[in-house]
Amino acid sequence: MSHQSCLKNGGKLIQKICGKIDSVGEESISLELGGLFYEVLIPSGLAEPLKHQAKEDRPVTLYTYHYIESSGNASNLYPRLVGFTVPADREFFKLFTTVSGVGVRKALRCLTLSVRDIARAIEEKDGAQLRLLPGIGPRMAEKIIAQLSGKVTRFALSRNDRPLSVSSGKKVSYEDEIYEVLGQLGYKPAEVDGMVKKAMEAKPDIKSTEEMMAVIFSLSGAKATT
Repeated sequence: MSHQSCLKNGGKLIQKICGKIDSVGEESISLELGGLFYEVLIPSGLAEPLKHQAKEDRPVTLYTYHYIESSGNASNLYPRLVGFTVPADREFFKLFTTVSGVGVRKALRCLTLSVRDIARAIEEKDGAQLRLLPGIGPRMAEKIIAQLSGKVTRFALSRNDRPLSVSSGKKVSYEDEIYEVLGQLGYKPAEVDGMVKKAMEAKPDIKSTEEMMAVIFSLSGAKATT
């Protein structure tokens, strides 16, 4: 079978990647392009279909979201790719990550309902449905609805009812999520270190991402608005 690989770079953003599957993990895939190997994060539900595709030795095309990830305890920045097999799934994911407090990795874990069902819950202002998603509490559900309502109607019309991610049952450290979320908001890891330390000194019994964010916000001196 002849094999062609391509890497499209729209300006500075990698939009599409095509190549031969080298390996598939639970949350990422390695693609070979002309002797180079690229790691692409994927929703966990795509792992099995891609493993079957790898066995058939067929190249894969992934529509990618390109972002910069910061290390939790260092100042290093890493370019990352998230891949989807359908362009519409990538577009929904890009919108979903625009919600304040929803980082890339958290968004990937949240896709345990289909894009269609999540979009419908947003448009119907169904917070209870959104709270079924891993890591989404009442406040975050309200925030998602407030920021995305009216913007995801086209996804709610999809006929695809397949979830993109599967629930792993693993608990993710809320502190890891704090570094991810604040990193997406432009804070450097060293700055987050100080913010987390002050928050834990002020309230040692913090048990969730939302609670930590609330304490950090209150310590910042910002005044909440209603």
